[in-house]
Amino acid sequence: MTKSALIHVENTEGILEFAEYLASAGWRILSANKTEELFKQKKIPVVHESSFSKSGIYVNEASLLIKDIIEVKSEDDENTYQKYNDYNKNYIKIVCLNVLPTLNKNLKKNQLKDAIKPVNFLITSILRNVISNYENLLILTDPADYKEAMIQLKTSHVTMEFKSYLAAKALNLISAYDAGIATSVLQSDIYKEKFMNYLTYPLKKDMVLHDGLNNHQEACIYKFPADTGVLNGITKAQGKEISYSIFSDVSLVWGLISTLFRNLKNQMSVKSINSDGYEFTTQFTPLTGTVCTIAVKLSLIVGASLSTNVIDSFRKTYSYDRENINDVVLGCSAVIDGTAAKEIVNCSFIAVVAPGFTDEAKEIFATNTNIRLIPTGKIEPSEYNGHFISNGLLLQTRDSSLFKKWNIKTKNRPSQNITDEMAFGTLLSLGARSYSALLLKNNRILTISQGCVSMKQAITNLIQEAPERTDENESVADILVADSPIPLCQSVMNLIELGVKAIIQPGGTPTDDEFIKYCDDHEVIMIFTNMTHIKN
Repeated sequence: MTKSALIHVENTEGILEFAEYLASAGWRILSANKTEELFKQKKIPVVHESSFSKSGIYVNEASLLIKDIIEVKSEDDENTYQKYNDYNKNYIKIVCLNVLPTLNKNLKKNQLKDAIKPVNFLITSILRNVISNYENLLILTDPADYKEAMIQLKTSHVTMEFKSYLAAKALNLISAYDAGIATSVLQSDIYKEKFMNYLTYPLKKDMVLHDGLNNHQEACIYKFPADTGVLNGITKAQGKEISYSIFSDVSLVWGLISTLFRNLKNQMSVKSINSDGYEFTTQFTPLTGTVCTIAVKLSLIVGASLSTNVIDSFRKTYSYDRENINDVVLGCSAVIDGTAAKEIVNCSFIAVVAPGFTDEAKEIFATNTNIRLIPTGKIEPSEYNGHFISNGLLLQTRDSSLFKKWNIKTKNRPSQNITDEMAFGTLLSLGARSYSALLLKNNRILTISQGCVSMKQAITNLIQEAPERTDENESVADILVADSPIPLCQSVMNLIELGVKAIIQPGGTPTDDEFIKYCDDHEVIMIFTNMTHIKN
């Protein structure tokens, strides 16, 4: 009796080598569709298996095929051999099937039927059923297992431990495939189910990292399929390997840049109300032709700026404590050219993430192997954030809205430049660890205080780190941005004395009225957003 191998794969990695071995060892290969075509192109003997037809009309044949496979017994069962000889059945001992889990949240109503019942649903149906007979089969779903399978087949000793391991991996694939279907449907615009009964995403192991945040920790990166999520599309172009902390910082920096341009690429507006009750619309200048750079270390923003070109934006960003802060991740919204690379390469950056790098820039960066180059394309930020807790996962929707409404509490209204700079500062507060406050001038961070235990402490830290005032007619900073309500305190008064022209904050402290009056008396603009941007 000739033993058969049933092969039908969407992931074709390594399948030709495996099929060639089976054919040379006398196995009969059953296949269909693109897998069958691939084998025929490579002159590998193959028999057409009609139950895999795309038309779906051969469901009965698939049922009979499943029945045959789950009835297969161990090789020393003479009755099994006789049964398969008598009925001329395929004695299938290897089931090599896989599918590629997908995630599509842009489903339309006319796509719903195909999404719930995709063309390749028979593949997972067969897998799900034949797992019940895993002790007598070799069930392969991962190309990484082909080599070990060939070794064990050559020695005619396929261990039960290997069979059970493969069966568990098959279940893992099936669950990921089903998760992609369920999540695509439930979280599409049709149903908009933000929090499903079971959190199921087809996250695929992409890379085992060298270590975790500390050397004694282990780490791995998982990615969503179909280019969703911040890290999909990000690859290392050159430099050393990417660590856990670098991945984390790259995710933060590129998520902020993506959020900024998603909000302000086109004309954005917000409903506003004056101190006298007059309602109007505040409009923000689109970021066309604008370059944003942000510097991050261990999830802390250490520098950021907006400018009209890469080199100027970088110079304005690279203004933090250079002597004491190193191994920083730099993110830039524009392609890095040679001019910028000449300055960046000599700085203490551990990675640079950007849409791309010119050939000249790559050559320059190649002289500093400590800097990883990470090119990335147009990527949408993840819709959620959270972290694992002792017995589960704490999850929330991502904070990606800059404001819903502006309440201009003072008599003075902001100019267009101040308005645009407030939007940029608010974006940075989305990524800063709370409680946070920052001072901006000319669309760059002068100083930032984050990770404090109170808003009052955050403001006090700004005073300690604020640059000295060299000209009484020149303000130290233009704008104060806070992610939480600011109480009127001596530190705020000191900042105003240093020339702060405008403050944007959520509002909502017992000292609000007194604070507003103080700002009016000192001709400082005060805007309440009624939105906190707390981040731990």
